[in-house]
Amino acid sequence: MEPIYLAIIAFCSSLFTACAGLGGGILLLAMMLQIFPPSVVIPLHGITQFFSNASRALILRSFIVREYVVPFTIGSLLGVVIFIPLITLVDQVIGSLILGVFILVATWRPSYLKLRSVHATISGAITGGLGLILGAIGPLAMSAHPKEDWIKEQIVANHAAVMACQHGLKVVAFTVIGVNLIEYSRELIGLILGAATGTFVGTKILKRISDDRFRVLLNLVLTILAVRMIYENLKTLALG
Repeated sequence: MEPIYLAIIAFCSSLFTACAGLGGGILLLAMMLQIFPPSVVIPLHGITQFFSNASRALILRSFIVREYVVPFTIGSLLGVVIFIPLITLVDQVIGSLILGVFILVATWRPSYLKLRSVHATISGAITGGLGLILGAIGPLAMSAHPKEDWIKEQIVANHAAVMACQHGLKVVAFTVIGVNLIEYSRELIGLILGAATGTFVGTKILKRISDDRFRVLLNLVLTILAVRMIYENLKTLALG
């Protein structure tokens, strides 16, 4: 029954992401942590998210702005390379707390950060590098996209394309370091099928949502994720 259960939660998370733009990945991660140890969850989640985002980008491929996605992805790769030496120097709790505030400001007062006015290569490098050392890559990348210039399908499609590349790199990394997931092949099949089906259904629902309602939903999801991040890290600081 476990592969069926995983397929259901992958379906629900992909359905949510297709409708709201993001958020389903964190939901999926939380649910998977109830079943698998963290060392297994990270590669399983990365592979599932790759297929989820890739299928979403494929279905909405006509809305992808290649002039944005290509340089943003290149910038993300550069940012990862540049920020690697800083991984051990940044306190994860303080960094994540700052990141939560950053996402809130980027969502509600984007003019303060000017990220959306710089070239996609630069914003990709900044968010890709920060995402490497602080986590929360999805909300961070979404906060940098020029969403005011796009319709809802473009927002979902371009974010999916960028995230597919990010998670694809994770898959490559797991393969290189020799992570063996063959024993979880049934679970992976359930996760991938559930994610692909959820994406298909979710993109159908997306067409029925107005652009204004989508933007409200997206900002709401970003705010909830940022507030949760701030709360969890403040609690950690208080208890520590």
